[in-house]
Amino acid sequence: MTPLSIYVLTFNSERYLKEILSAVAGLTDDLLVVDSGSSDQTLAIAQQCGARVVYRRFDDFRQQREFAQRECRHDYVFFLDSDEIPSAELINHLRQLQQQGFQHEAYAVQRDWIVMGKQVHALYPVGCPDYPIRIINKQRVGLSAQAVHEDFTGYRSCGRLELPLKHQTFHSHAEIARKLAMYTSLDAQDLARMRNRKHFALRQWTSPVGAFFKWYLRSGNWKDGWVGLVLGIYAARFAHLKYRKALALRRVVPQ
Repeated sequence: MTPLSIYVLTFNSERYLKEILSAVAGLTDDLLVVDSGSSDQTLAIAQQCGARVVYRRFDDFRQQREFAQRECRHDYVFFLDSDEIPSAELINHLRQLQQQGFQHEAYAVQRDWIVMGKQVHALYPVGCPDYPIRIINKQRVGLSAQAVHEDFTGYRSCGRLELPLKHQTFHSHAEIARKLAMYTSLDAQDLARMRNRKHFALRQWTSPVGAFFKWYLRSGNWKDGWVGLVLGIYAARFAHLKYRKALALRRVVPQ
């Protein structure tokens, strides 16, 4: 059987953590939680579920993931966000892959997005379902340079698992506001470093219009009722804020 490390990044992640760790515990002898300073029951839950807990101060997702991968004891790594609940069908299939041996250096996994209790058609910047890479051979696969919405590079073959993770996100308007502030700040850092991206002053006003029409109308959020309208407005606000913040960074540190 191919050994598999599993890690979860956490910060005040008590809501779903027990369900996630309990679901994957039978797949691994190396269950890792990388925490960035939780003050709720996250650490207690992780310890109750037999996870190894390591602290790292959060700076961005790419560096947090690189640290977690280095801490993993096995070459093959399965990783989850702290609001991604693996289905029983996915867990069973992963057990079969371990027994047969992994045939690919990376695997993309179906992810269904649940917003305020409703499965939706899109959530900026992805359609739903999407297929993020969630299993890698860490000796072969590297991370891209983005601080947020990071991607993986270097793999020679990639499998695709049509068995879902259920991504439970945005439980309230307050959570939307909190994540909007965090993710746009990280995105702005990436934008500000791109020398070929210009006209931020103009794009902070034009891109929200395009974002609303793309995500609310073309991507199908209009089918999701009032939740879809909230997500269309979220896309527009995200597009505005990331360019406004990037413009401010450019002014502080001229390129």
